[in-house]
Amino acid sequence: MFEKIREQISKHLVLQFVLVSVISWISLFLLWYLIAIAVPKGVFCSDIFSPFWEKQCCTSITDFQEYVTANDMTLEEASIYNLLCNCEKNVVFYPFRVDGCTRDINAQVICSDGIFCPIVYTPSKIYWKRWYFWGLAIAMLFSESIVLVFVCKQIHRMKILYHQIIGTHPEKRDLVIGVDGNDELSLLGKKVESMRIMLLKSIDEEVSMRQSQTELIASLSHDIRTPLTKISTCLDILNYKIVKTEEEKAACITMASNNARQLKHLTDDLLNTVTSGKESTVHHREILDGASMLSQLLYEGSYDLEMGGFELQLPEKISGSWQMDVDVVEMKRVMDNISSNLQKYANKDFPIKMWIKESDEVVTVYIQNHKKILCADPENVSHGIGLQSIKRILEEMGGELKAENKEDYFTMIVTLPKYK
Repeated sequence: MFEKIREQISKHLVLQFVLVSVISWISLFLLWYLIAIAVPKGVFCSDIFSPFWEKQCCTSITDFQEYVTANDMTLEEASIYNLLCNCEKNVVFYPFRVDGCTRDINAQVICSDGIFCPIVYTPSKIYWKRWYFWGLAIAMLFSESIVLVFVCKQIHRMKILYHQIIGTHPEKRDLVIGVDGNDELSLLGKKVESMRIMLLKSIDEEVSMRQSQTELIASLSHDIRTPLTKISTCLDILNYKIVKTEEEKAACITMASNNARQLKHLTDDLLNTVTSGKESTVHHREILDGASMLSQLLYEGSYDLEMGGFELQLPEKISGSWQMDVDVVEMKRVMDNISSNLQKYANKDFPIKMWIKESDEVVTVYIQNHKKILCADPENVSHGIGLQSIKRILEEMGGELKAENKEDYFTMIVTLPKYK
């Protein structure tokens, strides 16, 4: 039961303040009683202070006697003066026994008509008033200090929480908002901390989305250059009438048409990326004859490289009855990126080697080139955009791209799954 009560009190600041106030009032009464009543009685009644009170008694008797003699007081007048007017002294004398804490005395005060003989004395009212006043003052200070300590503690917790909140910054990831306790303030700190974590998460997601969008736009812009360059080349060939036969002219027009369709596909993806922030995934997938498709892609890629002055060592005719579930346009984009990469970084003095390995599950294409020495030309700086595009497209179709970058050779390993 007490455990439940303590748990409820620890959860509510109001209950804590009420409990502290009750303790404060109890301590006020107890401390006042101790200082104003218990301690004075102990001081007067204890044998330790007997010499002090005997000295006070002697001094008061002497002063009383001098006053009575100087004013020629009678016994009755002296008795009335002692009880009513002699309160400024520390002690009051009585010629009879009284209730309370008293001390015995054997003294005589000579009056004009007799002798005043006190037998006991007690502290005067001024003595008690002093103790009452200081007892009440000290008790009130102590009682208020209890409440003040509690209030200051809560204000300190509020200041800590305030400085933690205004000090929140996305760069300060190790900062944790919260204060000790199980009450409303600690609950507020936990709520603010959860909001801070959600805000940081949303900022990270926004930064990641912007970075991803930038990379996607850069990738598409990079890939758009290849078909655009090929279209421009075909148009130049037709414009300057370099072709010699109608077959070559038809092939050139077909190549320009195919690259125009690919360019439209890429520009559509670019527009979608700019408007939605996400690049289109691989679509228009078809189940095709794997050997024929790979042969066609390698042939087109080889044609571009041979036109650029490269020597190639191609695999023998690809055969087999296996199939692939791929997007032809995206696979063309993969081959264009590979050709572009080879034209930029392959050494023309050495042949580019291509070979294929098959298993029951996958087909792996190896493309290896001898690296040329790059000069300090900004156009030769690699940003890795082409390889990232290839990797993303292949992963969307269940494939994989690996690269082996050695001192003299660079090998791309393209793996595609067979369709079952």
